[in-house]
Amino acid sequence: MIAKLDRPDFVVLPELAVCSYMASQKIWQYADDCGKDTSSWATALAGKYHTYIGVGYLDKENGDYYNRYMIVGPDGLYGTVTKSEGESAVFKRGWFHPIIKTPFGNVGVAICYDAKRKHFYEKVKNTELSLILFPHGCPANPKKPDKERKSNDYFCRKYADAFAVPVVYVNSKGKLEYMPGKMGAMMARAGFAMNGMSKIYADGAVTIDTGIPEAVGIEINIVPQNLKKEIHFYENDLVKGNYLFESLY
Repeated sequence: MIAKLDRPDFVVLPELAVCSYMASQKIWQYADDCGKDTSSWATALAGKYHTYIGVGYLDKENGDYYNRYMIVGPDGLYGTVTKSEGESAVFKRGWFHPIIKTPFGNVGVAICYDAKRKHFYEKVKNTELSLILFPHGCPANPKKPDKERKSNDYFCRKYADAFAVPVVYVNSKGKLEYMPGKMGAMMARAGFAMNGMSKIYADGAVTIDTGIPEAVGIEINIVPQNLKKEIHFYENDLVKGNYLFESLY
């Protein structure tokens, strides 16, 4: 797909793009060893096509499993970000640093649910950013696309307006893998799937017609910016939603 694109400067892939999103311990068999294989593969690809690449992967470090995202360039790895609100009993959770320093500036990365949590905002609000990435493996009801788009537009636009930098929402597309528990059963009954809906939020951007259904592109100058206006949260959440889910997630 990258080979078919016209000299892309930066290519971003979704959450857990290397192994696919699976919210169960079955995913552990695909774990990388401190990101070695993923960074080697992505760096070689970046060098071949003279681009930067962001990619989500599963990592294992000191006996623990992490949901992580890295950004690389032709000259190697620039940094990794770990999902703070990782799925319970699958990934190790914590309050992790969400910023990667790159040659084109600081990139704030919030993996899936982290994008709606106050922790991410508190960690980036006092930092000059060039770009914000929201890599997702987010399932939703394919029969309610308007609801999903409205939700995505809400929290992505909040950050785009607050920082005046491009915000990239990139989500997987395809069937939903097995998810344990009652929530997984409810999603399966409702026919939940990964519906894609990847989108780049940036004022003044020129859309690039890639000719590839899976590829969404824009042309825009990236300029580092400081926070322009505060974002309001409902306690620790950007979106006012189900209290029970937010408390137990």
